[in-house]
Amino acid sequence: STSAQSMILTNMTFNTLNYIDPDTGEICPELATSWENVDGDNSVWEIKLVENAVFHTGEKFTAEDVKFTFEYVSPQAGNVVKSLAVAKEVESMEIVNDYTIRFKLTRPMPDFPSYLETKMYSKKAFDTMGAEEAGVIGTGPYYFDKELTQSGAQFACSRFDDYWEGIEEHPTEHIVFKVIADENTRIAALEIGELDFIIDVSASAYSTLEDISDVEIQTRSGANSYYLGFNYTKDYMKDLEVRTALTQAINKEDITNVAFVNGIGGVVSENFCVASAAGYAEVNPIAYNADKAKATLEAKGITSKKLVLATYPSNVPIAEVVQANLAAIGVEVVVKQVDLANWSAFKSAKQDYDLFIDYCAYQGALMYNFDRFFSSEGSSNLYGYSNAEYDKMQAYVLDASTYEEMVERFGELQQWVATNIPISPLVVKTQIAATKEDVKGFKLIPSKNYFDFSTVYIPARN
Repeated sequence: STSAQSMILTNMTFNTLNYIDPDTGEICPELATSWENVDGDNSVWEIKLVENAVFHTGEKFTAEDVKFTFEYVSPQAGNVVKSLAVAKEVESMEIVNDYTIRFKLTRPMPDFPSYLETKMYSKKAFDTMGAEEAGVIGTGPYYFDKELTQSGAQFACSRFDDYWEGIEEHPTEHIVFKVIADENTRIAALEIGELDFIIDVSASAYSTLEDISDVEIQTRSGANSYYLGFNYTKDYMKDLEVRTALTQAINKEDITNVAFVNGIGGVVSENFCVASAAGYAEVNPIAYNADKAKATLEAKGITSKKLVLATYPSNVPIAEVVQANLAAIGVEVVVKQVDLANWSAFKSAKQDYDLFIDYCAYQGALMYNFDRFFSSEGSSNLYGYSNAEYDKMQAYVLDASTYEEMVERFGELQQWVATNIPISPLVVKTQIAATKEDVKGFKLIPSKNYFDFSTVYIPARN
């Protein structure tokens, strides 16, 4: 699943082959000990694995499980909601021995190791159990605890005492996540000690939490990148001068101040690639210039049009700021709300809107998000963008002979996107969480999706 709840749980119950450190961008080992470009042209990669990892069933983790996982979560198999995109680039997998697997790819990929941040399934579990039961079995420090889980009310995990890396960093035996829809109720429960931490806190609740004496607030710039999108079936949206002017017309500080509570809930974004992502580079953005935007949009006849700006309810505050910014230079904008359940279908239809507000949960391998949003056949390119120059730039990045060269070229691509604005980045949302002051070890980790509770503990209880 792609839900936050599933990610929060599986961050604790599964391991990946490797992961990308959000502070350094470095690819770090987890279940893999090394990865080697064995033929020199980046089309054959040999992955060596740890030899002491075990699943929650007690079965050893081996190369068979890696092969099974890549096959099971591939787009071709159709087994999971969020398939592993890189699996389609795997021509074959050879198990060299129990702890070595060799991938033969359909094309050279110097960034292939950055795609190994996927959670490993147990082949034997799927061979002997139903998919629902087998699908929760991992090698992580905690296991999904059905006994402590109540449908619709709470889900839970308990410590796996035979965890292969040891339990010293994981002193808490049971962690329960209660489902409380109303934020005010969550805050009240935290204040009286019914909860030890609350997550995904809104910026508007920040000041309330500051007034609670025994509560600590944690923040970190996250991975949710909000942007202004364009409907490319409208000929005037294909005009770079129009997109540039629309970008110049928007004061992003207004968005962070109004929609994100004086910058508490988000920071201005100038780059579609977020700062915590692998290969992030500083870019020279298109600066706010309302006078220049007005002159261009008048000359292009946009001020004579009524533009429809579509979004779903949670993004309406952002849309209203954009609406006000454009109204200030003579562009009339109507905000159209679309139910979230129908959003993707509405956007894909490309009929009843000119502009839209959406976000990208930016994560994963170097080129994953740029490819899916900007290439003509990208899975998240639902708004009709197609540009031969972009495709050429993407191919230039992918044709690099080393990962280091690829990172350098990716920086050039980031600047190209910032200049040519297939979409216009606005804000990166800030992660906000609150804990009781005696809670230790809680981590905000954008690259591992949402949060990691696996090292949380309360000294007085341990």
